[in-house]
Amino acid sequence: MSKEATEDPVHYSDWLELLGFMQEQEALGHIHASVPKPVTPDDVWLPKIRKARDYVASLPGRASNPEISDLPKTFKERTTALQGEPSFSEHMVGMKSSRFAYVNFRDLRCFQVRLNCEYADALVEKAPDPSDHEGTVRFCLPLMSEALNVEVLVSLNPVGNTVALTSQNLDMRVLGMVQGDHSPGRKFVGFAYGFGLPQVLAVEYRGAYIIKNGHHRAFALIKKGHTRLPCLVLSTDNYQFTGGQMSGAFPPDLVMSDRPPLLQDFASDAAVQIPRRRTRAVVSVHAEVQQIPL
Repeated sequence: MSKEATEDPVHYSDWLELLGFMQEQEALGHIHASVPKPVTPDDVWLPKIRKARDYVASLPGRASNPEISDLPKTFKERTTALQGEPSFSEHMVGMKSSRFAYVNFRDLRCFQVRLNCEYADALVEKAPDPSDHEGTVRFCLPLMSEALNVEVLVSLNPVGNTVALTSQNLDMRVLGMVQGDHSPGRKFVGFAYGFGLPQVLAVEYRGAYIIKNGHHRAFALIKKGHTRLPCLVLSTDNYQFTGGQMSGAFPPDLVMSDRPPLLQDFASDAAVQIPRRRTRAVVSVHAEVQQIPL
């Protein structure tokens, strides 16, 4: 563990970050942005960054496609149930095709820069053994009814007509607007909130296969000794639908290059364990009546 996470575990946790794919000063700035009050000096971080960069520089070109094979028909009941869930349509936005399949980890590209060590370790404990094929499919392609419940704290300020929703899960998000009738003469409007979908997704874009969702679950399987990842494989003609244009992601030119970051690199010397300040997600909604001139 880092000194920051050891000395102040309430406020810091460790993350694996693919600093080997960054320039030296970029990686150092990345650490400074992650740790407001660093305990570890730069002269300790620089050798780690250089080691990660040297490792990446030694890698051969690796632009091949992963081996893909359809899930056996024995999982048809599960995949049909997944397709029947109302949330499944969210996976298909911007996609031209989909299939449930096993994907070899080896050549699966990755736009995500970091993984949370605590969360990954917790998933390793829950991950099934490689011999448990049914458990592995259930782990990567859970139904919404099987998803873990996430605690959300709700606070209401009736004076200011403000509601605040707080969660330790950073995947909390606003899902859209809701409205309806409460009673005669009374209506309501508001926002639905929730979390990202739990299924592992890979997406094909211009012949390249990229992990789109479920990075921590996939990494947990790698740590557990798996070589194949059961997931929903999508295909798109628009890079923005790969998820790779999210804030903080690797640039598309790197992800689509002949030396891209791969999911398996998180378990290699390309990754450096660094501390990050703990954060939480907050959704706040405020309502007020204003009078404006016509």
